[in-house]
Amino acid sequence: MRLLFVSQDFPPAMGGIQTYTAELAPRLATRCERFLLIAPSHPESRAFDAALNYEVHRLPIRPDLLVLRAIPHVMRIAPRERFDMAFHVQWPTAFSSIPSKLVTGYPRHRAISLHGKDAVFYPFDADWLNWAYDGLRRLALASADGVLPVSRFLAERGKELGVESDAIHVIPNGTNPDVFYPEAVPNLRSVFDADAHPIVFSAGRLVRKKGFDTAIRAMKHVVDVMPNALLLIAGNGPEEARLRALTRQLDLHNHVRLLGSIPHDDLRRFYNLADVFLMAGHEVPGDVEGFGLVYLEANACGTPVIGSRVGGVPDAIRHEQTGLLVAPRNPAATAQAVIRLLRDEALARRLGEQGRQRVLNEATWDHIADRVYCALRTSMKQPPPK
Repeated sequence: MRLLFVSQDFPPAMGGIQTYTAELAPRLATRCERFLLIAPSHPESRAFDAALNYEVHRLPIRPDLLVLRAIPHVMRIAPRERFDMAFHVQWPTAFSSIPSKLVTGYPRHRAISLHGKDAVFYPFDADWLNWAYDGLRRLALASADGVLPVSRFLAERGKELGVESDAIHVIPNGTNPDVFYPEAVPNLRSVFDADAHPIVFSAGRLVRKKGFDTAIRAMKHVVDVMPNALLLIAGNGPEEARLRALTRQLDLHNHVRLLGSIPHDDLRRFYNLADVFLMAGHEVPGDVEGFGLVYLEANACGTPVIGSRVGGVPDAIRHEQTGLLVAPRNPAATAQAVIRLLRDEALARRLGEQGRQRVLNEATWDHIADRVYCALRTSMKQPPPK
């Protein structure tokens, strides 16, 4: 396969979709006869790109407008490179390969992945503008030979947007067990006096859909039963001031600590510090958790997880197998799940061990790359490799 890979989100920028792109790209590159990635420019991209084992074309434009630069760029390079497939990580960039296919015949096929917000977002106040925006989204998805949502929830959303069932290939996110793995963290345990304080850890951008307010409200119930429990929240974002105010309002300043942003390399240490990982998100207008990479990362460290039955989270957490699912926006139910795992060490250990085994058996990025590659070949009406 000669593959053109196009993404608005790519490192050195950080985020869930950036991780998806960065992990899949090198693995697909080794499976393809030709591999080329198109991404937006970034001030720190030169050193990052120099270490890659595949070619990257950086276009000088902000990420959400990448398609405007990509249209003429793909038109210029596609017939020369004779791409079999263009894989678009976001649907808007599909409009960069449609004109090229019509004019030059390349790329011959097109696939699009769905991750969450991209499937439910409406950016405008005016209904007619949102109608036009949704029409473009439907056109992009209808033009694709394959659509790769990262969860069953997004597969159903794809069908609502007009995608035929036989074009849909549900392929979840993965994680890297060589980066996230169980380890002792005595220094960190000492910092937070973890021998005396059961640790609940949560991490992510501080936005409403992540449900950090639900986690804080749940701690009010938790500390009534386990007065030494401590919730650590890593991340920054627009909700920080509101969450700090909520912590003060509930008199939880001794039980909730907002750590701010922590280096990505430190995430593993905090997953291993935690007795339980918690992210009790919920759907908000125009945004939803399409999967939840953090649950797999915590599981890969042997830590049990708790999340809400919302969006694609039920694909990330296997209830009573790798963690627990609770109703969204329900602090009392969330607290019950936290207390259950903090009190039942055998159950917490079993869920954490099963979570790591699940990652090793089926959810590494190598597993996911194999499935994506096979889905792309199937979308080209070619049999998967033996």
